[in-house]
Amino acid sequence: MEITTRELRQLAADVDDQHHDAMATIHDQLAEVHRGETSRLLAGSRRHFLRNAGLGGLALSVGSSLLPMSRLMPMAWAEGSITEGELAAFAQSVELAAVGAYEAAIDSGLLSGDVVDVAEIFRGHHQDHADAFGGVAGEDATDQANQALLDAVGPQLQDATDQDAVLTLAQDLENGAAATYFYSLGVLQDRDTALAAATILPVEGQHAVVLGQALGQELDEYVPTFQGSDGAWTPAEYPVNG
Repeated sequence: MEITTRELRQLAADVDDQHHDAMATIHDQLAEVHRGETSRLLAGSRRHFLRNAGLGGLALSVGSSLLPMSRLMPMAWAEGSITEGELAAFAQSVELAAVGAYEAAIDSGLLSGDVVDVAEIFRGHHQDHADAFGGVAGEDATDQANQALLDAVGPQLQDATDQDAVLTLAQDLENGAAATYFYSLGVLQDRDTALAAATILPVEGQHAVVLGQALGQELDEYVPTFQGSDGAWTPAEYPVNG
């Protein structure tokens, strides 16, 4: 599916609006849905985004923070103990790594002007997300990008030879972040940390939608039937100070 420059700009503008709306209400909105519907609703937020943009998709909606906090499936993140502040610090480091990855993508010279504009918007979103998680992490925040994640992404960016390769890597990052936050919601007990993850998760998924459109992918390639935890990053694999 080909996308025009105008459609790409509109998609980027729509996700930018939703991002700012979500960040403005991050501490005010909290609603619960039945645990069995959670992953279906999160995947549906991508379809809802496409429908609102006039580019198709199914009408299944998730608001900025319409995710469960007390009824999510009981997933264990890691064998060892990890505090809420440390989880928030990990999320901050992931977001800062995404900022670094987008900066490298922009500096690569492989992106067209319109796509550079989108990358700059998304880089700003990730910086905002990092700031939000940093505020929740408090004294546990390191304000540093996750070096282990950057070490994994860096060589792939260096090996990229065209725009599609760079966008594919960016899409993988967005999907990895969405899976990570979905995974983390099963263990979060602190309201602020959970709200940050729940509010930011749909925005990362919508980034993946825009990148999928820019890549000309089919709908089922960038809108999963379920939002799951496959491909999630963990603090054990990507330690904050690694």
